[in-house]
Amino acid sequence: VSSQVSVSVESASQSVNATYVSGYFGKWTASAGQANVMMRGDCFADATWTGVSYEAGGACGKMKFNNQPNSSSSRFVARSGRVFVDFGYGCRSDWLSDPVPKDVLPPNPPVLPQVQPYTVNISEADPRSWSYYTPTGQRNAGSLGCPGAQGCEPDDDGATQVGMTSWGNQAPFSWYTLPNRVLPSILEGITYRISFDVRMDVRNLRNRPDAYTTLKYSIVLFEHYEAVWHKAASTWNYFIEDDAYLNPVYSLGYCDVDHTLISNTTYHTASCSITASRDSDHVVIGLRGYTPGFGDAQWFYFKNLVVHMPLTPVRQPTLITKDSELITLRYPSPEFDPNPRGIIDCPHLQTGLRHWHDDSLWPGGMMPSASSNIVLPANTKVLVSSCSFSEDDVYKRIEIPSTSELIFSDAPITLHVQDIYVMGALRIGSPTCRILSPIEITFHGENITTDTIATHFGTKGVGVAPGGMLDIHGKQYHKTWARLADSAKGGDDRVHLLDDVNWEPGQQIVVSATILVDEWHNQNEIVTIVSVSGRTVVFTPPLRYHHYGEQAYQAEVGLLSRRIVLQGDFADSEANNASFGGHIMVQGKGRFSGVEFTRMGQLNRLARYPVHYHMIRDGGKDSYVKDSSFWHNFYRCVSIHGTNHATVTRNVAFDIQGHCYYLEDGTEENNEISYNMAAYIHPINRPIIGWAQAGEFMFESDDLRNPADAGAAGYYITNAYNTIIGNAASGGWVGFSFPNLYRPIQLNAWQAPFNPSGRPALEFDGNTARGSGNIFGNSGCFYVGGHLFHIKSNDDPWHEDWEDNSGTKILGYQNGRVERSTVWQNVTHPDLTRPANLTFTNIKASLCSMGVGDWSDLQVINYESHDNFRSAMMFGKSWMGNGLVVGRTSNPLSGTPPLGRTQGFEFYDTYTHTLLTNVTFRNFQRMPGLNSSNPHDDNRVFVCMTHSDTFKPEGMSATRNITFENVDESIIVGVKVQDTGSSRMFNLYDTDGSVVRHTGMDTHGEPAIIGSYVHWWKFNNLCIFNQDWNAYVCPKTVPEQQVVTLGLYLPGLIDYGQIGRPDDHIGEISLFGDGIPRDEVRGIALTRNSGVTGMSHVNWYMIVNDTMYGAPTSIEVNTIQVPNNTWVMFATPYPIGTTFRVWSDLWNNRWLPGYYEFVQVYSYDAVRYGNGTTYFVDDDGIFYMKIVDFSIKLAAVYENFYRDGAEIKEFNNGFVYHVRATCVNTKTIDIQPSSTQPNPTTFCVGANNSVRPAWG
Repeated sequence: VSSQVSVSVESASQSVNATYVSGYFGKWTASAGQANVMMRGDCFADATWTGVSYEAGGACGKMKFNNQPNSSSSRFVARSGRVFVDFGYGCRSDWLSDPVPKDVLPPNPPVLPQVQPYTVNISEADPRSWSYYTPTGQRNAGSLGCPGAQGCEPDDDGATQVGMTSWGNQAPFSWYTLPNRVLPSILEGITYRISFDVRMDVRNLRNRPDAYTTLKYSIVLFEHYEAVWHKAASTWNYFIEDDAYLNPVYSLGYCDVDHTLISNTTYHTASCSITASRDSDHVVIGLRGYTPGFGDAQWFYFKNLVVHMPLTPVRQPTLITKDSELITLRYPSPEFDPNPRGIIDCPHLQTGLRHWHDDSLWPGGMMPSASSNIVLPANTKVLVSSCSFSEDDVYKRIEIPSTSELIFSDAPITLHVQDIYVMGALRIGSPTCRILSPIEITFHGENITTDTIATHFGTKGVGVAPGGMLDIHGKQYHKTWARLADSAKGGDDRVHLLDDVNWEPGQQIVVSATILVDEWHNQNEIVTIVSVSGRTVVFTPPLRYHHYGEQAYQAEVGLLSRRIVLQGDFADSEANNASFGGHIMVQGKGRFSGVEFTRMGQLNRLARYPVHYHMIRDGGKDSYVKDSSFWHNFYRCVSIHGTNHATVTRNVAFDIQGHCYYLEDGTEENNEISYNMAAYIHPINRPIIGWAQAGEFMFESDDLRNPADAGAAGYYITNAYNTIIGNAASGGWVGFSFPNLYRPIQLNAWQAPFNPSGRPALEFDGNTARGSGNIFGNSGCFYVGGHLFHIKSNDDPWHEDWEDNSGTKILGYQNGRVERSTVWQNVTHPDLTRPANLTFTNIKASLCSMGVGDWSDLQVINYESHDNFRSAMMFGKSWMGNGLVVGRTSNPLSGTPPLGRTQGFEFYDTYTHTLLTNVTFRNFQRMPGLNSSNPHDDNRVFVCMTHSDTFKPEGMSATRNITFENVDESIIVGVKVQDTGSSRMFNLYDTDGSVVRHTGMDTHGEPAIIGSYVHWWKFNNLCIFNQDWNAYVCPKTVPEQQVVTLGLYLPGLIDYGQIGRPDDHIGEISLFGDGIPRDEVRGIALTRNSGVTGMSHVNWYMIVNDTMYGAPTSIEVNTIQVPNNTWVMFATPYPIGTTFRVWSDLWNNRWLPGYYEFVQVYSYDAVRYGNGTTYFVDDDGIFYMKIVDFSIKLAAVYENFYRDGAEIKEFNNGFVYHVRATCVNTKTIDIQPSSTQPNPTTFCVGANNSVRPAWG
């Protein structure tokens, strides 16, 4: 019944029965002569005696439960005579209030002991998503979808077209076509019927009239089909063995299709049945065809491939009791929020309210029409009842003045509206009066840019002005999400949770995916609750996919439905992929609890988000979003923008475009983001990828308003100084993103020099991330990296504009290596001198490329890594303390591409400090059948970056108390042999021998050194070479001995900043003395790139190729890392008779401490046991000096990196030894003869490179 229509009914007997098929929402009156009128059913009434007749009147509502419309009915009965009933829109003028709602739940139906039969239509997926394989190596050779493929007929819509190329002399062969989606779990001994519709192409009959009978088909159940196809010679060529369907390793069974049914070019249904040979959670259907090898291509079409799942018993669960083995995750209190619902708590129960339907409230004595601009009267509190709004009309605009309030009753209410502008207050319940009734507000409006709410507030939503209040509170469901207590298999119709929940039948939940990239293979599943009993939730339909839930990690199950729904209208939000939903922008106060937000947000429209706290500053303490759901939204979930002290807690987010929980410009601090769930988060435009560490640049455009959204995260943290605890992320480009903003963006760009990326974490604890960081391999589930900035100019978009503070220049984003230094500073306390580590505690990452990807100084304390390609990539001064790294769990999907292999940890190649202490590595075994000499192709615990000759490792990686469980000892370390300095100089300081003891070396808790494959690392005679590791393993024989790095420069040959070819070997440095046989060369190649790393307390002998060059007339040695109380004896040959000047200084300044002019002495021992300010030349012309770093003792502040009993010595660039040689015979050569800039360099001629030092 609309506002323009009324219905009058006169009974022929004593009663009128009214049934509301789609729900009735309006008022009614009934009368009956001298007899009272009785009303039964779903309407509310009161009766009066008019003096003529008895009249009853009231209102009817939609009677919705969990937002699902139910039919309702009423019966009006007269005790005598006939009854008259009038139905009409709106409330009766004397309608005072809705009845007090009762929270009556629908009953739980009986739970059946079997999963009922159901079907799975594999063809529901994109018909082009099938792959076609032949034994000869064809893949995707003609697997196309209709419509679109050549030859498709109208009946082929939704069909997959497969073309089989054949030649006249080809032997008979089998081909296979497989989808990219798996089946529900298959059970041993259960019979499954598979059917599909198939037809021939008329082209098949041109040269082969008997094509119907010669082509044969089978259905195969393939397990782990990635193992079925094998890589051929080229990277794009794959094949499936002809007899794969018979191989029990791959096949769980097959059946032949009666091909005689395929008798012409029209569709026929073919079917057969398979009894599975074993249980499996990862099975795909394979459609096998057989062709006898006749000429011409053969084509066929199939669709509606359906697997008929039979009646199966309910699987008995094996419940876990702990969510983690090592770490402690954070959870909200199990207690419900106080909800007394008294008169003082409930806005709709207070006195002095005026009714919306009271005509006297409105100007002119008439309730305004929906199409008008409705402004509430000033100084008035207006109550909305169940019968106040027309469901058939869209209200154009409702404005609430600053002195007025619009209050919703606790009753079924539906409002269709374009704009609401709140200067006063809009209240639906309160924090202590949670609404029990279903209330639905739907926002309508076309995709326009005009401000129709108010200036700067946009269109299609709610704007809350400064000083305004938006207060919406629905029934509390607690907890809003929970983790599985047992793996849920495809075919299960129930899940078991780790927590009790008060969810209800009829509500929808999402079971999150436990695969690598759900953006490419969506295995998140929405189902509808049938019953809830404690921690067991039964639903329909059964699950399609496997959802892992063991102690290692668990899928999250989130509640999507709420009794209060704010949503965009389907038609104008979804039409033509508009992605233009409703939005809420709060500049005053906004409190939301128990609200469902769906089809909200306006894609690529700044400030148009489902919930947006905009520039409230410290006023955020009065605002929060909790116990709510955000799902299928077009642009974010909650944006905190220029706002501090807001709270976002206990929410569920699913299927979101762009960053979900979003700190917008970098100034947001002291907010709390806690106990939320985010799943299935989509990059906008296309995912940002790029090359190597740098990634790529993307820039702001109409299709990508914030370019960082190309790397969308569940949690986007532009400023770490917030409390972020107990959250879970599943999917997304990354789970938790910490981009670098060196100054705020957009409206807050003026706040330079404030550096958001320099802020430490207030608290980051108890968070988990899964299934992300796999699109760009150098990111991670937790990612500290990337750079968001205002570009300098259109001609130079790759650099930040440091001068313009308007914030109006377009944004650029680089997703790769951009570093940050964390310090204790903020806007009001700019103490920039105190370093601080960014610290994460009690975190868990699973199914990621990198569990943690870091370009900062990060500490990860208490960490679990499961089924990741690598547990972490850590940069700067970083520490992983107290960790568990599991290469493979029991998740059957953990080994699927693109993961394939797993590695425990990769050490960086230069200028970092990386400590691993108290870490257990578990379940690392060699990859079966691998034939590769590259250890990075295998599962390894420790690997290192070895690609560069320019960047070489110092003594920068150390471990302590490392434990291995179920680990093949031969793969604990893997050094990739390359002709580079980073490969030759890899080293790992095993501070307690807990790593090297797995080579048979027992250091009794004392330190050991793991060095690369070159003999240079055999620095004492107790060293052993481990062939499996490609590394030397050496105990320390001198307690003070350390790894040291010298920046070795030979001006003209090795210069500062020079980048030379790694294979340009100009000489060698080798060890001598201290028990090393004089004729044994334990050396390392010297290239034109500076830097040599080796051991202290030993002797280094450098020779330069005398055929090409000669002895250098100038040497400079920078003590990059020569720790206190360590030294290196440095020697190099010269022609006999050469004289020297040697001195040291700091930063080339003779007036700074550390300047010494060296004195020549006349014995090797005088140098070795001297103070480091002398040199010696022996009778063979070999020059000796002792390298120490005097500046360390003189430095005011010199801190080694020390954590949990392990230490890395600090780098100390700037202290340099200078050697100038004067020799009788010299030669000058052009080091770069092919260059346009000649580089003439003078060398001494006549040095004896064949002689080795006799000293030491």
